Amino acid sequence: MNSKKLRIGIIGCGKIAQIRHIPEYLLNEGVEVVAVSDVNYKRAKEVATNNDIPFYFQNYRELLNMPDIDAVSVCTPNATHAEVTIQALYNQKHVLVEKPIAINIEDAEKMVNLAQTKNKILMVGYNQRLSPIHNWVKSYIKHEGIGKVYQFQSNFQHGGPGNWSIDGKNSWFFDRKEAGFGVTVDLGVHKLDLLQWLINDEIYQAQSFLSFNDKASVEDNAVFIVKTKSGILGTFSFSWNNPQQDHRTVIYGEKGRIILGESYHGAIVELNSGEVIEKELNPQLRPDGFLNSGVVDDFVQCVRTGRRATASGLEALKTMKILLDQVNGLWIKELGE
Repeated sequence: MNSKKLRIGIIGCGKIAQIRHIPEYLLNEGVEVVAVSDVNYKRAKEVATNNDIPFYFQNYRELLNMPDIDAVSVCTPNATHAEVTIQALYNQKHVLVEKPIAINIEDAEKMVNLAQTKNKILMVGYNQRLSPIHNWVKSYIKHEGIGKVYQFQSNFQHGGPGNWSIDGKNSWFFDRKEAGFGVTVDLGVHKLDLLQWLINDEIYQAQSFLSFNDKASVEDNAVFIVKTKSGILGTFSFSWNNPQQDHRTVIYGEKGRIILGESYHGAIVELNSGEVIEKELNPQLRPDGFLNSGVVDDFVQCVRTGRRATASGLEALKTMKILLDQVNGLWIKELGE
């Protein structure tokens, strides 16, 4: 794999493919994007033409049948992640799948097991693990900068996919059949994954509350109260109804606290001694001025070296078990299903 360019296919040509996957692959010198597919054939053609990608399809299986494609990004609606990923693995492709890994545990487990059987990389697009400032915070906590962690609170709120997705208010994000769930799998999985990773602990108890502005739609607000295996308590708040946005996370320890989210790429440590440490780590920017998430670079490196992905399918499965155990029951209660 190191002696030739890695040949990539993109399945799904929506916003995340256009602003993250394709640009980041094209910037990687060891990569060639050779094909895209989308159920909207016109969109597939436009994306291919605009990015000098030679092949485009409406049926993703045609892309997977190309024998010289080494790996694919799966950027389709949530409900199809499992089907497309499983077919890709059967076709001997490495897979980077957007979050959530799947919309039910059975499919997620099948994906993880199949990747292991086929000896293929299965990575999920949890970009927050790759943020330089989050890596600094993880190291600071690991080296007991704030001592034993007792508690945390984390918010992830914005104006919702209607404001940024390629189809706006008609986006599949609002259709339960295609999305599976709402804000919990759009934003919630990121912070549930990130906090467990930062504190090196696992959630084993949770209670959640959801709200639905439109009973025919998906949940747009959620609050989780959790307890980890070591006894750390935490709260999460997720919302699609805050255009001003809120990304604040606070981690409390015996020596002080760490505050994230006051700026996009910074952290503030406030120690009980009165010392204050302000850390700002600027991320890598692409030539177009947008953030390089690191997701594609990490995936490419994993495929080339065989190392385990930073956000592997197995790690994503742990988070989804927590989330789906909570949300499924509340869907039934709230919607009377």
